[in-house]
Amino acid sequence: MHIHLRIHHWVLWWFGVGIVCGVVALVNIFSRDLTRIQDRVVLAIGVLFWLLGGLVCYAYDSVQIEGHSRPATRKDPSTGITTRSL
Repeated sequence: MHIHLRIHHWVLWWFGVGIVCGVVALVNIFSRDLTRIQDRVVLAIGVLFWLLGGLVCYAYDSVQIEGHSRPATRKDPSTGITTRSL
């Protein structure tokens, strides 16, 4: 059984932008002397970014997992020929 994963291109862009922004946010949190509230605001914006992306992906069915099995075959008893049904 094969599994097909269908992903829209904009989802990959959203994922890439999220990773880049997450790395920038972590560098700012660890390298700068931010207050506790500033840390939480940066993290909250990151969580909202990923939550929004997930909701939009779900709403538009942008990521689909489809199981793909081989087509059923049947044998014609009169001729003995095996055919695939589409």
